[in-house]
Amino acid sequence: MVNVDSWWDGLSHNRFEAVLQLVLDAISEDYVTVEIIGKNINEWDGERDPASWAARSAAPVSRSEIIHALQELTREGYAQACIFNGQEAQVVKFRAEQLADVWFCATQKGINAVRKFLGEE
Repeated sequence: MVNVDSWWDGLSHNRFEAVLQLVLDAISEDYVTVEIIGKNINEWDGERDPASWAARSAAPVSRSEIIHALQELTREGYAQACIFNGQEAQVVKFRAEQLADVWFCATQKGINAVRKFLGEE
């Protein structure tokens, strides 16, 4: 018999995987802020995202979930945090407490992952 802890851990793990996918997808085409990521995820565009995409079931996603996902994605090399100096983006270390002027984008590793989970590869 499955105990409550393993059931809850499974739900939490599955939700976090979905949030990771949603956040990675939201940063895969351009530099975006945490606020833009939240808007892109929580205001679903039926023309852009397939309705059958299982990760959509995780929406709505909170700001804290987005920040946690960005932390993991940057740590694992799927995303990078940047600030803009004039016309150039400068990669910076992820700091959850300093996100006001930080923009995020997917690395090539992240873009490849998005293509894979959306079935484009």
